[in-house]
Amino acid sequence: MTAVQPAQTYRNVMEPLVVEEVEKQLKQLPPKVAQYVNKTEAIAYALNRLPAMYATSERGWQQQRVKASRDMRNQIVAAVRQALVAVQRDPLRSVAPL
Repeated sequence: MTAVQPAQTYRNVMEPLVVEEVEKQLKQLPPKVAQYVNKTEAIAYALNRLPAMYATSERGWQQQRVKASRDMRNQIVAAVRQALVAVQRDPLRSVAPL
């Protein structure tokens, strides 16, 4: 009989940083352009181009967040900028979300 392991709790610090940056950059786009950007796809696209920075504790979360904000800011901004261009919806293309 095997012992039941408690569920691991871990979070990627990059996720909220990318979400914040996507929202910030979307606000700077003209409304007619912003309407063709799928926010969820932009977030996923950017996250797939950035390193994951996981934390398992509140202290680790704070340390990783400071490190990511300090050392990865330019990469986050660039990845989001690239994502917003890459995922603009083509009105002729349909995408079925998960």
